[in-house]
Amino acid sequence: MRIVTELKEVLYQKGLTLKFVAEKLGIRLGKTYTLANLSNKLRNETITYREMKIIADIIGCSLELRDKK
Repeated sequence: MRIVTELKEVLYQKGLTLKFVAEKLGIRLGKTYTLANLSNKLRNETITYREMKIIADIIGCSLELRDKK
């Protein structure tokens, strides 16, 4: 499953929006994150691990790496 799909599912379940995440991410990193910018990073799968860790923290989740089997 693509990261954008997984993230959107979790956001929906928690009643949060991608716009909310973009705003909070920008505050945490001291950069401007727009909804369009974050959407593009997710869709193109160019989002960094650091950004995903912060997003997970913002939405109250953990980010887990697993071995491929």
